[in-house]
Amino acid sequence: MNTGKERRQHERIPCETSILHNTSPADFFYKGTMHNFSKGGLYFESGEDLLPGHEITISIKEPPRQFIKKSPPHFDVKIMWCLEIEGSSHQIGYGAKII
Repeated sequence: MNTGKERRQHERIPCETSILHNTSPADFFYKGTMHNFSKGGLYFESGEDLLPGHEITISIKEPPRQFIKKSPPHFDVKIMWCLEIEGSSHQIGYGAKII
């Protein structure tokens, strides 16, 4: 089975923290959960419909202690991929690149 080429440049740090995110086009913020992050990106789950290429804003009320110390409480990301998930309180998982 081919699992694909690993393209991450930075180590992912596991966490589970609540986030708020908008949609594209931006209207208001929706709840989600961030499950891991790195210097260049993050993985989060949400019930909102986002597509690869969408640029959105994510807000973290209480960043994990390992989170990049100089990061602002909100930042822009570009959705790189998405997948439907089962067994989660959210319906879709997203890989996002920090821009």
